[in-house]
Amino acid sequence: MIRSLLLSFLLMWALQAQALTLEGVDVPELLPATKDSPELHMRGASIRRVYGFVEVYVGALYIGDNTLADEQIIDADVARRMTFYVTSSRVSARRFTNAIQDGLSINVSKEKMEELSERLEQLVSLFDHKFVEGTVGYIEWHPESQSTIIAIDGNVRGSIPGKDLNDSLLKIWIGEKPVSERFKKEVLGHRS
Repeated sequence: MIRSLLLSFLLMWALQAQALTLEGVDVPELLPATKDSPELHMRGASIRRVYGFVEVYVGALYIGDNTLADEQIIDADVARRMTFYVTSSRVSARRFTNAIQDGLSINVSKEKMEELSERLEQLVSLFDHKFVEGTVGYIEWHPESQSTIIAIDGNVRGSIPGKDLNDSLLKIWIGEKPVSERFKKEVLGHRS
């Protein structure tokens, strides 16, 4: 009896140690494997704020190979996912995609932006969805199909080919000029 109670306590403690809750959002430590994706481990999570104080979403970075050094993540051809949990009614699909385009413009060259232009238009069309507080979406790289999958509220909206697009998108959050240094640090798993 004592042994099973102790075992139950240890299991509950281990699960709580693995859980992360930000702004009331429970962010899972592990995303189980699916037919299209391997098991993904959370690298880190953070709250994205604009104007320094308006919280718009909780973002979490998941990686298939969590042993990668921070600087290897963008170049590595491994499964990865950036998940967004919308925490504000001020977020709309248009604002979200505008922020993506702004983040891209400071992280990739003008020539690269031109090269990506058709695929970026496709990306914007995949985000044509009503965002409300509680909306959950993700951008996931699938190495096997060499495509980026966009899903919102559990529904896959479509896919876009090319690792260069996914690499460019990831630079918005963890590149040399991220939208927020704090967000970058925390989604890479470095909490203060």
